[in-house]
Amino acid sequence: MNWFAERRQEWIAQMLAVYGFINRQHLMRNFGISGAQAALDFNRFNDAHPNAMTYDNRRKTYVATTPPETRN
Repeated sequence: MNWFAERRQEWIAQMLAVYGFINRQHLMRNFGISGAQAALDFNRFNDAHPNAMTYDNRRKTYVATTPPETRN
């Protein structure tokens, strides 16, 4: 994984920890990447951290499995 991909992975983890959710538009806007690249980044993150997030079809958003307010 290159340096840029690593930064995106770290940012996904940070957004889940702080806000409890993230979607492709967030990655696309923040890093200037395509929707396809954002989807690949989420797949890679999910492979590395299988229990960190779930996809909410209604909201079209990845949601942290543990909401931020319940974390220490």
